Amino acid sequence: MNDMSNFRRRAVSALFWSLFQNWGGRALSMVVFVLLARLLAPAQFGIASSAFLVMSMLSLVAEFGYGDALIQKQGLKDQDVNIPFYASMILSTALAGIAAVMSKDIAHLMNVEGMAPYLIGTAAICPFLTLASFQDAMYRRHVQFRALAMRTLAAIIIGGVAGIAMALMGFGTWALIGQFAAQTLTSVIWLWAKPVWKPNADLNWGTLTGLSKFGFNVVGQRLIDFFTLRSIDFVVLLVYGPASLALFTVSSRLYQLLLQLLQSSISSVGLTMLSKVADDKVRLQRLYLRSSSIGAFFGTPIFCGLAALAPEVNHIMFGQKWAGAEDVMVPLLLMGGIHCVQFVNASYLTALGRPQALLWLVILKAVLVLPPLYFIRMDSVAGTSMLYCASLVCLTPFSFGVALNALSLNWKAMVRPVCVPMLACGAAFFAVYAIRTWGGLGELNIVFSLLLFGAIFTATYAVSVAILAFDIGRENVLFLRNAVRR
Repeated sequence: MNDMSNFRRRAVSALFWSLFQNWGGRALSMVVFVLLARLLAPAQFGIASSAFLVMSMLSLVAEFGYGDALIQKQGLKDQDVNIPFYASMILSTALAGIAAVMSKDIAHLMNVEGMAPYLIGTAAICPFLTLASFQDAMYRRHVQFRALAMRTLAAIIIGGVAGIAMALMGFGTWALIGQFAAQTLTSVIWLWAKPVWKPNADLNWGTLTGLSKFGFNVVGQRLIDFFTLRSIDFVVLLVYGPASLALFTVSSRLYQLLLQLLQSSISSVGLTMLSKVADDKVRLQRLYLRSSSIGAFFGTPIFCGLAALAPEVNHIMFGQKWAGAEDVMVPLLLMGGIHCVQFVNASYLTALGRPQALLWLVILKAVLVLPPLYFIRMDSVAGTSMLYCASLVCLTPFSFGVALNALSLNWKAMVRPVCVPMLACGAAFFAVYAIRTWGGLGELNIVFSLLLFGAIFTATYAVSVAILAFDIGRENVLFLRNAVRR
């Protein structure tokens, strides 16, 4: 019983600090992003977004999935980390050098004039991202989420100050590069100033095969996922140009922020803690249904509510300069309402030691998304965004099917805890859409419009849930309240 109480206490503490890290960090990050969006031109944002696309791919390959492999590895010793660490550092440095040398060719291939110097700058950040990722993984393995939370906030503040200062001084695109570089360097210094693991010359080749096998599945999944999810960035860039990519980047920021708040907060703790109880199927079943239900009751309404209020939200956050971004926001946020529930499947499948299942799901996602995205040409960025989101949603039944099968659950278990609140969100969204479209309200004050449509969405959702699933909603509230008290 003491072990169970201790496990719960550590899990709740870890979740609290992970939530503090991500919610506080992402909120600060969003403030910085909004300020930079108001200070810089769309073309400048477009060039930086193009360079960050290349950097993201390089850092993904270099880390090779070793972070998750180290977290879930049972009986891991300090010397087991050395070879993966050295290999990743060498690879990230080599990839950064190749990207720098070929920067002009890459810029020409991506059809982004003047991107080469910015690509060299972002490539130089890659080895530092790898350096931070290993220490971050070891902190998470040791459930030291408080230190990670402090690190994140400090890095975002320092990076934000640097980026905004550079923007005010007229550095343009370099302000975005400088902001990310300062944030990354702060993170590296913070983590390595007090490391929980230190590299040495003691090399253990015996565990390398197991770690590499797990990492290969993870990095394979992430690479396919990267090209699937980020293909829309490439399509928008190549078809509509850097300025349109900037519009899509700004439009998708809110969706990405909210999903990362939920996904990184819960998944980072989830993989650590679920791996420790992976042999208790009954407990995992209960945790899965509860976490999915909480996501549907409290996460989905946020996404769908913001989708319903997209015109007002875009105007208030980004201003008239980014007019039209709301049309791209709507399908992304509606898709986020599904993904904020669906994303927990990955944590449970990883904890159960089934990265192969995740890999096959990612391959299926690529099959569903890439052909329409590349072969069906829409007439606008908003149309491309709708096509992309519709293709992604097709994966949803397969994702839940694999997770339910792995946990020996049936679909009926998901109906009232998950499906009902999601349907209530759909009804609330269409209530706002109908009144906005056919209500004859004319041009309203932006603040009054936000309050009116927000109230309509909230009332419709609350009444629907109260009628169809009041008891489950009450259980979720009590569960969260008790978790906070612990």
